[in-house]
Amino acid sequence: MNHEIIDSQQLAQRWNLTGTFEAIAKRFQRLRALPKSNPRHLKALRIGNQVRYRMADILEYEDRNVADKRRVLN
Repeated sequence: MNHEIIDSQQLAQRWNLTGTFEAIAKRFQRLRALPKSNPRHLKALRIGNQVRYRMADILEYEDRNVADKRRVLN
């Protein structure tokens, strides 16, 4: 399992998101605020006053949401 931890800017680069830091932070905050039962919920952890993401959680999120898109397309 990958124990790497990344911040919002690194996640935005991974997902090729553009925009201001504030806009990207709001986007991620909306995903984190979704109910945990929602497949679009983004897991995060707080280190001090900063939000970070475990790479394992990001990979799980990507797998879950790509699988959902495949079902819609088929």
